[in-house]
Amino acid sequence: MCVALIAALTVSACSLLNRSTPTATLKAFYEASKKKDATAMKKTLSKGSLDMFEKQAKEQGKSFDDLLKSDQHTPDKMPETRNEKIDGETATLEVKNDQTNKWDTLPFVKEDGEWKIAFDKFIEDMMKGLGEPKIK
Repeated sequence: MCVALIAALTVSACSLLNRSTPTATLKAFYEASKKKDATAMKKTLSKGSLDMFEKQAKEQGKSFDDLLKSDQHTPDKMPETRNEKIDGETATLEVKNDQTNKWDTLPFVKEDGEWKIAFDKFIEDMMKGLGEPKIK
């Protein structure tokens, strides 16, 4: 999957320091994406997402940081979000995809006391919806 798709799903501008909610985590990712700050982006990603991007970087012959900083389009205008739902150590947030004008459900997991974006689960769920086999 392309980092551009993932960046297109990110939202809003907020402090990189406050990630006490899934919405705030997504905002921090958005801000880091705008600045092409790979270190800050990584701090918002789940362990599963980090593993997935590391594998993708190796397949493309890029460094992990270069993968995160390249091939992405961060929207000028922040997509809307709605319906943040927290269920224990997992959460979801609906993010409006301006390209399709539909709402995508982005999953989060709580790791080390902080909410992290679970892009690996997002892509896995998307593949299931397309009838594709699970990503390993």
